[in-house]
Amino acid sequence: MASTVQIKKAIQPLLQRNPDIALIHRLIVITPVHHIQRGIYFKSGSADNFDPYWTVNVLFAPQVLGFDMIWAQKVRASPLRSGFYRYHSDVSELLCGQIERVALPLLRQVQTLDDFVSFNTAERFPLQSLDGFPYIKVYIDIARGDFDAALEICELMRAEGKDSYRWLENIYDVITNKLYLMLKANDRVGLAQHLRDREQGGVKARGLAHLWEPTPFPLELQSSQR
Repeated sequence: MASTVQIKKAIQPLLQRNPDIALIHRLIVITPVHHIQRGIYFKSGSADNFDPYWTVNVLFAPQVLGFDMIWAQKVRASPLRSGFYRYHSDVSELLCGQIERVALPLLRQVQTLDDFVSFNTAERFPLQSLDGFPYIKVYIDIARGDFDAALEICELMRAEGKDSYRWLENIYDVITNKLYLMLKANDRVGLAQHLRDREQGGVKARGLAHLWEPTPFPLELQSSQR
């Protein structure tokens, strides 16, 4: 597979032409980093190819089931060729050009949580729309201040029972007890603090602390009246 040194060398033109991006290990990150991670991840695949995937996700939801690659698509070298052959004389310009044409304009559109929800549709992701991931959507609903939608998810998960979510481990209890009770009590301060703690952990786990700009969640900017 391509090493981080090889990736860094290949994307130098991209870094030079786009001052709003940074390379963190195998991930190109679009800045500023607020509640959403937008980037291009180089997967470890063929030994002869660069295999970039654009990816977008929130930073404050549980990281389960390959979380950062749930909403991702491969940046193809051409309609007929998937990967970028590392030994091609023009691979750097081809790679950087495709990322600039295909991935960056798309990802730069996703700036707010409302943008994120609009982006993650069944049309774009037929088998992975946001509605199919209630344990992620509940956090996004809370962050947006949509407590009715969040409570509906909590109550559905409570009704389905813990055995239906064995693979979520302690996340199930957090959602169906801690978050549920705070939602019922309209505890905006507690909910916002919970999201901030999760986001800080997500930022740290990804090595994004130096790029992260903490900002209020929409729920903190709304009236306390539901």
